[in-house]
Amino acid sequence: MLSTTRVNFPVVVENRLRTAGDFIDNIMEFARDDLVGFRRPIAATFALATPLFLAVVYNAAGLSAMLEASIGYFLVAGAGIVLVGRDVWPRLVAEFETRAAAKRKALADLKCGFTESGFLNLLRSPRFFAFDHGVLAFADAGDFRTLFFWITNDPEDPRWEYYVNGELNRRIWRWLRLPVSREMVRFSTEGSRLVQAGPPGVIESIDAWEAIHTALGEPMDGALIPRPFDEVVETVERLL
Repeated sequence: MLSTTRVNFPVVVENRLRTAGDFIDNIMEFARDDLVGFRRPIAATFALATPLFLAVVYNAAGLSAMLEASIGYFLVAGAGIVLVGRDVWPRLVAEFETRAAAKRKALADLKCGFTESGFLNLLRSPRFFAFDHGVLAFADAGDFRTLFFWITNDPEDPRWEYYVNGELNRRIWRWLRLPVSREMVRFSTEGSRLVQAGPPGVIESIDAWEAIHTALGEPMDGALIPRPFDEVVETVERLL
């Protein structure tokens, strides 16, 4: 049977969300901070090389030569930054968009003021269906409901390692996830192992994937499908 409850944020998770929420969501300020903070190799190299270069010229030829050399140096360095920036800028924009989206989710999660704690006592073995980037997991949640997990092969998803090691076949599942972003911040299993129902099914085509997702009502990760476990598994197997 499945049970869920609201609990306070763990301190580590709350601190991480507040850090993400403090992100500067103005791309020009972000780019300036990125450059001034010397987080790009070219900026760090320029910052370290400039005083050394000017000091060598000053000691060798005096102030006037240093001023002339500095003008040429800055022109060449500026041209180099512009040329390299053409390649760096798209990556900078992508990083900015990722962190800006993370900020919006973090602020929304913090505004809710709680995390969702889940507990599932499995009486039957779950079923798994692998696809290119992970696995779909279905578990009997009781009361003619089926728990749906969309587990990606991402090391940041704690469930993936449990799946790879066969630990999702244990009787007890516990987890903690954020209310808005639905990020799984903690997951564990315990208890005796259940008899595995068979090897995982394989979703081999995008057409089968879309058909399965549509037939189940397009559930999100962690959703409860309001249909019995056997019926859900039979539907997925039929559409493989």
